[in-house]
Formats: sequence, structure tokens, C-alpha cells
Amino acid sequence: MSKSSPKIKSAPHSKESEMMVLGSMLTNINSLNVAADGLDEADFYFTEHKIIFQALKTAYRNDKPADIHLIAEELKRQQKLSYVGGIAHLTVLAQYAGSSAYIEEYVDLVRSKSTLRRMVVAAQEVEKAALNEPSDVSILLDEAQGKFFLISQSASPCAGVSIKDLLSGVRSEVQLPYLKALQEKQEKYQQKGPEDLGITGIPSHFIDLDKMINGLTASNLMILAARPAMGKTALALNIAENVAFKTGLPVGVFSLEMTAEQLLHRMICSQSEVASDKIRTGSLNGIEYQRIVAAVNSMMEATVIIDDQPGLKITDLRARARRMKESHNIQFLVVDYLQLITGSGLSRSQENRQNEISEISRMMKTLARELSLPILCLSQLSRKVEERTGHRPMMSDLRESGSIEQDSDIVMFLLRREYYDPYDKPGQAELIVAKNRHGAIGNINLTYRKELAQFVNYSPLQADSDFSDNAEAFAAFNPN
Repeated sequence: MSKSSPKIKSAPHSKESEMMVLGSMLTNINSLNVAADGLDEADFYFTEHKIIFQALKTAYRNDKPADIHLIAEELKRQQKLSYVGGIAHLTVLAQYAGSSAYIEEYVDLVRSKSTLRRMVVAAQEVEKAALNEPSDVSILLDEAQGKFFLISQSASPCAGVSIKDLLSGVRSEVQLPYLKALQEKQEKYQQKGPEDLGITGIPSHFIDLDKMINGLTASNLMILAARPAMGKTALALNIAENVAFKTGLPVGVFSLEMTAEQLLHRMICSQSEVASDKIRTGSLNGIEYQRIVAAVNSMMEATVIIDDQPGLKITDLRARARRMKESHNIQFLVVDYLQLITGSGLSRSQENRQNEISEISRMMKTLARELSLPILCLSQLSRKVEERTGHRPMMSDLRESGSIEQDSDIVMFLLRREYYDPYDKPGQAELIVAKNRHGAIGNINLTYRKELAQFVNYSPLQADSDFSDNAEAFAAFNPN
């Protein structure tokens, strides 16, 4: 009995699906719109199909009709008609299509085969690099995960995007023409009440901060820097709590300094408004216990993912963040804190630490854009702040590298004057927005509740308050 020869495997493709799509595009305007929006030239396996699709998509973009005759004339002008099989092949495609009722399914089939081909190419590139046995496996692993993450997000393989495509809505995020999207914004703005902040990012629920930075905007790298014990972890955690528990969006937290249990303890203190010492020792009264029960039940409904692995490399952190995005679709990420992350290189000498921090900040910004979410990264400040009169932080105080200032979209400093003088504005904090790439800079006042490790909106006493009612009420207690 003779052995059958092994089957030679070709790249994944479906000729029939490609013919169905092209035939439907030639015979139905709705199919032309759906396929031109959902596919790209690179999604087709056969070269003749790529050429025909490109002619059809050009007609779609130019708002021109597309049928067998018109596409044949266009291909003839390009001297490519004979290459694709002449007008006879276009006619076969149109007849082959039959019905265009299932155009979305045909498009999905072509796209899925294209995705499989991209996976094969990426796997071959990874295999080739792995066989060369690189000195640092974590770098190769990060690159491999990056390749497959881009494929999973259906990233466009083209080098850029035309502003015409953005304005027309063909390649815009909202999939609407710019003017149409602007009209919808106008209508929504007119429907909003006076209490609406009018921000487009995710609200942090710190009102003055949201007004200044337009909320937590996707792809932004935000730096929150302060000296130790100033409360930067507490503020970052409060923002994460607001996003998760008030707005209801999934949040990721990388805690390189504190354990997940310690962060959870802080969250419960803040959400239940019960002092940390009471929870730690168990000295609770009935009302406080009920508040904790209510807070825990409410927190159970939210999604907060905490990764407390210490000493992470930036490549490991990026890989874990991608997994968080894939598994839980996180919309906001907190990293505590930048100086505890190590670079991807093997060298750990002091003179290279500045270059290492530069690499880390650059890769954090790239991660924010890749995952399309806001990242709040905490950072330490140098001791120069302690020596300065007033202890007011400056951009030059960002520790170990000026690249943090360069790569970030927003830089904020946290200052609590009572840390240096207990009688200087006790219970108050100042959040200094020193850099805002997309808006204004300035100072924001916050109230700090030390026993709860909680920051809240600051409400100043109105200067023009009328105390006449108080005077009248207390007149009855005048002994005279």
C-alpha cells in the first residue's frame, strides 16, 4: 500500500468568498458601500482580485457608480484589464455573486482569511527571531505580543491616513463625516443641563480637574509626581475608584510598591468613609460595619484589576497591560510608580539609569496610544523640592530624566503644605497642572481627609455669605 504524498499547505484563503464579494460590489450599491468600508486591498489573496477591488474602492471614494462596464473601462485605462482576465472575468464575477443579501458574511470570511495570513507571517517572523537566540528573551516576547495584539485589534496595515478619509468619515473613529459628528455634538450640548461639565474624556469626578484637562482622554500619558508621603498613591487610587465605581468602567492598576491587599484596604476606607485604624483593628460600631458592608457589595459589581508583581520590566508591564485590555477591556490604567519599573536592557548601572527612564517613559506613551486608553503614571520628585522656599514643585524636579516631561501629555504635581507645616492650610491640597498638551495649565484646590486617605472636591466658603439670619437667631441668647 503506497503512502499518499503529504499535502502542500498554502496560505489561508477563500477564492469563492473573494469572488462573491467582488461580484456583489459590481452589481449592488449597498454591497459596494459595505465591502469598501470593511475591507482593504491587502485582505485579498489573489492579485487580480486586489486590482479589481482597488478600482471598485476608488469609485466608491469618488462617489462614482461602479458596474461591469465602468470598472472595465477604468482597468483598461490603467492597462490592467487583460491582466485580470478581461471583461469576461468581470461578467463571471457578477454572475457568480447571485444574491448580495449576505454581503456582510462574505466580507467577514475574506477578512478572517486575511487575519490568518497575517498571523502566519507574524509567527514566521517570531520563529526566525527566536531561532537566532536573542540575548534578552523578554524583548522578543514583547515584540511578538505586540505583533499579535495589532492583528487582534485589526489595525490598518497602511502607513498613514488621508485627512480626506478622516473628514469624510471613511477612516474616522466615530465612522461619521466630520460635519455630521459636529452637528451631533451641537445637539447633545444644547440638550445638556447647566450642571454638565461638557468634557469629552472619562470624568475623574474631580470637577475642577476635569474642566482643566477635559477629563481622562484616550491615548494620553499623564504623570502625577510628588515627594514621598504627599498622597500621590491615594489621589491616583481615588481617581481609579471614581472611574470604576461612579462611571462604571473597567480599571487596571499596576502597583509595584504596595500589595493588592493594601490597595483594597485603602479603597474600602475611602468608599465606606471609615477610618483606616478602625478597620485594621476591628474597633467598629454597628453603623460603621453597615457602611463597610454596603461599600463591599457595591465594589463587587465593578471591575478593578490589580497587578502587584514587584520589579516589573517595562516589557513585562506592557505585555500584562495588553492582556488586561484583551481580557477585561480596561478603559483606564494606573501605574504606581515609574521609578520602580526597570528597563528592557541588561545594564543597571547608575549612568545608564537616565537612558533607562527615557526608554520607559517613551514605551509608556506608546502603550497609551496602542491600547487607546488614558494612563496615569506616578513619579517621584528629586530632593530639590525640599531645599526650595515654599517647596513648590517644578518640571525640572522630575527625577532622573527630562524625557518624562517630553513624552507625557499632562504633568501634575501634588503639594500638601501641612506636610511641612501642620498649621499651613491643614486638610487642604494643591494639584498643580504644570503641563497640558491639549489645554490650560493652573492650580486646583482639593480637600484631603487624612484618616481615610481620600481626596475630595474643595468647596470654599463664599465670601459674600449672609450671616444676618444667624445674628437674629442668636439674639435670643443675649443675657442683656
